Amino acid sequence: MKGFGPSSRRWLNRYALAELLGIGSALLGGRLAAIVGASVLGTGFAGAIGENVGFYGTIVSRQVATDRRLAHAGGERYRLAHMWVTMRELLLEFGPAEVLDSFVVRPLAMAFGVRLLGEVSGIIAGKLAADVTFYLPVILTYELRRRARGTES
Repeated sequence: MKGFGPSSRRWLNRYALAELLGIGSALLGGRLAAIVGASVLGTGFAGAIGENVGFYGTIVSRQVATDRRLAHAGGERYRLAHMWVTMRELLLEFGPAEVLDSFVVRPLAMAFGVRLLGEVSGIIAGKLAADVTFYLPVILTYELRRRARGTES
């Protein structure tokens, strides 16, 4: 990927697949809400919930797989104690940004997008707008933790 620095490649590797699956599940959530007659705000919340399912399902499963491989490489089985460490690390990375994002910013951005642009375009536009406020603290936290651990990934 010419033109991308090491940090950009690392972020794309970490978040891109989760984002793609998040977009698909956001559209599915929004469509299902519209089918059952939800309001614009309800459609926004359904899109946000759908996106969280796709995004975090991907992030958590990939992180557990990585941590499981690391445990096995160290001659250990991935046990409950390892799982707690995995969850703690993910909460540190995403927790602060996620609370505001899931309950305020993303549903309102998606609802506003649906109101202005229609269902599909509005959900995507709202998602992209909310991503800006979400990724600033997430990437900052990720990079600070990565540097504190002295790791390249």
